[in-house]
Amino acid sequence: MRDDDTFFDIGVNIGVYTIYAALRHPGARVVAFEPEYSNLHLLRDNIIENDLQDRVEVYSVALSNHTGLSHLHIQDFAPGSALHSESKDMLSVTRYHQKVIWSEGISSFTLDTFCDQTGLTPDYIKIDVDGTEPEVLQSAMRTLSSPKLRSLIIELPADRAARTSCENLLNSLGLRCAWRHPISENPNSVWQSHSA
Repeated sequence: MRDDDTFFDIGVNIGVYTIYAALRHPGARVVAFEPEYSNLHLLRDNIIENDLQDRVEVYSVALSNHTGLSHLHIQDFAPGSALHSESKDMLSVTRYHQKVIWSEGISSFTLDTFCDQTGLTPDYIKIDVDGTEPEVLQSAMRTLSSPKLRSLIIELPADRAARTSCENLLNSLGLRCAWRHPISENPNSVWQSHSA
């Protein structure tokens, strides 16, 4: 990253990537997306504790394949927990086969709609949304094919068909896999534009 870059952290949780990026690159614009309110509360505290409130923009929305009202399905009340999932439908289990113990109404945006409405275009994106990565990618075609985008870090789905679909879509947009975790069931990978 460079100091004048824009970094989107999608599925920020309590802010490990966001805080690191903002501290490491003081001139960068960091935009964080987290719909779960207890994680959002800790994210806010972490941003303030690190005196980054003027350098990190936080949006308490989910990014998905639709813009409008949706549901967030919680499988663990502990602050900082993960494996929650977003969908328009009510669910009894999350995508990781965890029992849903709470569902709440949230707002969702497609990444392309968010970029259109804010005028922002990321240079770097991190996506870790616990199984809804295909939905985020499918509705971000313009953003992902932007010549400005240089790199994408993504935790691909555990389901092989969904993972292959994500990889095919990224390849079709001119991104290439530069690194992949060799063992993980949900392989983290780094994708770069051919010009990067």
